[in-house]
Amino acid sequence: AVKNGTRALISRGGTAAMIRQHIEIPVVEIKVTGYDVLRVLAPECGHSTPVGVVGYRNVVEGCQRAAEMLGIPTKEVIIETSPEQVDWQNIQSRMQSFIESYGIRLVVGDSLVLGRVRLGDVNVRLIASGEEAILQAYEEATHLIRVIDEEKKQTEQFRVVLDFVHDGVIAINETGHITVINPVASEILGIHNIDVIGKPLRQLIRNTRLDKVLQSGVAEIDQLHRLKNTRIVTNRVPIVVNGRIHGAVATFQEVKKLQDAEQKIRQDLYAKGLTTKYTFRDILSGDERIRRLIRLAKEYARTNATVLVQGESGTGKELFAQAIHAAGTRSRGPFVAVNCSALPPNLLESELFGYVEGAFTGAKKGGKPGLFELAHGGTVFLDEIGDMDKGVQARILRVLEERQVMRIGSDSFIPVDIRVIAATHADLASHVQSGSLRLDLFYRLNVLTLNVPPLRERQGDIFMLARYFAQRYCHEHGKRIEDIPADIFDVLAKYHWPGNIRQLKNVMERVVLFCGHRTSGRWDLELMIPELRIEMVQQDMQPVADADRILGDSLEEIKRGAVRRVLWEEKGNKTKAAKRLGVDRSTIERLM
Repeated sequence: AVKNGTRALISRGGTAAMIRQHIEIPVVEIKVTGYDVLRVLAPECGHSTPVGVVGYRNVVEGCQRAAEMLGIPTKEVIIETSPEQVDWQNIQSRMQSFIESYGIRLVVGDSLVLGRVRLGDVNVRLIASGEEAILQAYEEATHLIRVIDEEKKQTEQFRVVLDFVHDGVIAINETGHITVINPVASEILGIHNIDVIGKPLRQLIRNTRLDKVLQSGVAEIDQLHRLKNTRIVTNRVPIVVNGRIHGAVATFQEVKKLQDAEQKIRQDLYAKGLTTKYTFRDILSGDERIRRLIRLAKEYARTNATVLVQGESGTGKELFAQAIHAAGTRSRGPFVAVNCSALPPNLLESELFGYVEGAFTGAKKGGKPGLFELAHGGTVFLDEIGDMDKGVQARILRVLEERQVMRIGSDSFIPVDIRVIAATHADLASHVQSGSLRLDLFYRLNVLTLNVPPLRERQGDIFMLARYFAQRYCHEHGKRIEDIPADIFDVLAKYHWPGNIRQLKNVMERVVLFCGHRTSGRWDLELMIPELRIEMVQQDMQPVADADRILGDSLEEIKRGAVRRVLWEEKGNKTKAAKRLGVDRSTIERLM
């Protein structure tokens, strides 16, 4: 039956006990019910002659209770051992003795016993199982099969989960013996070639600290640990059932694999533009105003309030935005940047808020999450916020007020946990007056503000940044330049830099490339830096109508030129330059 796929067997009494010892599948015993016994004993009511009862304890005790109810005396022989161990000759002798001593005319029992015991002419009556007992046994067997199947299913699910999780998992019972271990744990612990289930953990790995957790009952979470020259991060917790510790379990991962996974995530986010590249350390400046601005921005980073960064194009507004995000509590979340002036209103709206399937012609199947959704848990950087269409402004206002977004074509809101940093090169107050910017949106944006000064107001930074970019591009292009000619820096200092740092960066790349051929000659700058040509010509063709003004301008210009050259020689150090020129630092700053 077992070979043919039988899942459970149903039998009775001694037969069930005998079968159970020889097979591994469940054996369900048909219970001897009171009705079964009454059917056998009822005809003997009113007789004073005892009835013999022979069998296993459950059968005998059932007969005793029924006989007492019916007033029938009984004499019993109880079998206490398994069928293979029963001394049937002894059982037969004992019952034969009762028959002779008490004149017993009827012996009752189950089929196994009555088939083994020979009692001569005495009437033998089998206690047959009724239909209700058989049906009950059948229902019990089917329920047992369902329970076994469910246990197998759960066990298999548990095994699959253990085999495929990235964490190593190992558990011990209250005596410290291993009850569970998965392949990752086996590999990390170096015991994958050993059958370890049931073995004491301390014999295999001595410093897991699971025994400590087993004794103390105190969980140890996010602990750095070293096992066999491998650094791991581990969690160890006791297994507590009904207030009693029954074991302990540990999960752990190799630190190196965690670092590799983090790096992969960062690379993926970087590829999608959802992470930052810069921190406050990347903001290079010797200007006191920028230093104060950095200190203020660091204070802003501690909050989740909206920040508005104002400044001309190329002054580094996004640099400040990224630094605030990287220094804040959301640094592990995404950083999503969008230039509001680079997209037409309808496209900007779909990018910011996303859309559902079928929202418009060409909508992606399944819809698409917007940038606000992608920034959940992080920061949205809205660059050139002042150039948005008023319809988009209204939707952004709701995001700022409610922290909810609705995809285009949808009628439900999606909550988002985001911080908003906005930037603009424009005067937003004038935009409000002209009606191109909503007043309520302006107030929502204008919570914390940063005003980044243009490069022309930071003369000292021109030297510092020019040198920095020169070194950077020398490295990038394989150039080797001892130093940038002083006349180049003299011209750079006079230029008003409408493109600010971005323009200076491009200019210095050209200077590095051209300086590989020539490093002298004022008018070589015209070839290297075409945008400087107009100002250079204007300087050379300055009219000479007013002698006093010319003299005054010349003296002032001479002073500025001297300061610029000394600053250049002192690599932008204002204190050293002031000492060489015999003036105080404030004079240097005034002339610059």
